[in-house]
Amino acid sequence: MNGWLAVGIVGLLLVAFALSWRYWPISILAIARKRAGLRRHSIGVDGFEMVYYSGSRRDKPPMLFLHGFSADSSNWLYLVPSFSRDYRILVPDLPGFGETGYLPKSYALDVQLGRLKDFMDMLHLDRVHLAGNSMGGYLAAAFAATYPERVASLALFNAAGVDMPKRSPFYEAALAGENQLLIRKPTDFDNILKLVYHRKPYIPGFLRDYLITRGMAQADNQNLIFKEMFDQRIWLDERLLNIRAPTLILWGDDDRVLDVSSLQLFKAGIPHAHTAILAKCGHVPMLEKPAATAKVYRAFLAETLKNA
Repeated sequence: MNGWLAVGIVGLLLVAFALSWRYWPISILAIARKRAGLRRHSIGVDGFEMVYYSGSRRDKPPMLFLHGFSADSSNWLYLVPSFSRDYRILVPDLPGFGETGYLPKSYALDVQLGRLKDFMDMLHLDRVHLAGNSMGGYLAAAFAATYPERVASLALFNAAGVDMPKRSPFYEAALAGENQLLIRKPTDFDNILKLVYHRKPYIPGFLRDYLITRGMAQADNQNLIFKEMFDQRIWLDERLLNIRAPTLILWGDDDRVLDVSSLQLFKAGIPHAHTAILAKCGHVPMLEKPAATAKVYRAFLAETLKNA
């Protein structure tokens, strides 16, 4: 009897260990968000239960971060601690991504701008410091051009939205019908890291497996989103002229997704913008060079507030 009891206990411990191993990545993200001072919330927007994470400083000016394609709010976890003392941080999972998830709806640019406006209206965010990376930068720039009175400052990190003078490997593949940011098989994950980073980061095996499994499960839906946005792409060149907010345009010099030559087109459309290029940095500066990105962004904001 005691022997069988011991075997049962060992079995339960093994099951518990297996389950805890499976949920380690989620636990790690939860710990990282807690350390960044972020709490989970959700709100209904156009049929989506839109998940967002926010800081506790409701008495401070709101700062809204928008992630890129195939990403989620966790992309900002390295950066937001540098701003959480002086700003009310808000980091959503945009519709179609992360915990917000996918619904069979339109993801065209102006539809997404309407959802972003509704999100801000529901949270009574009259005016925000707005930052975006890649697709999130595309939305941020278009939003600042469409609703200039709602944007106190704009930060574009390797943003989409202009027809890059020098076509990147990713863009050439996209024109040929291949989306290199989708995970269809495990080896795609490593290829994405090589594409997105200047220097491929080390990712523990259990976290790698989690990200691959999640990415493969989301690939079909994300491909539908990308296909709609790419096939109906709207270059922002003319809209950029409507941006009035103080603007920072920051790029990594080794971006293989959106070539750094794009910076000059954004600068042409937003002549008053500050620009910065980070050396030995790829497509996601807030992940690859968070300290340098924060330093540039903080200096820009200090100058902006001084001249306000």
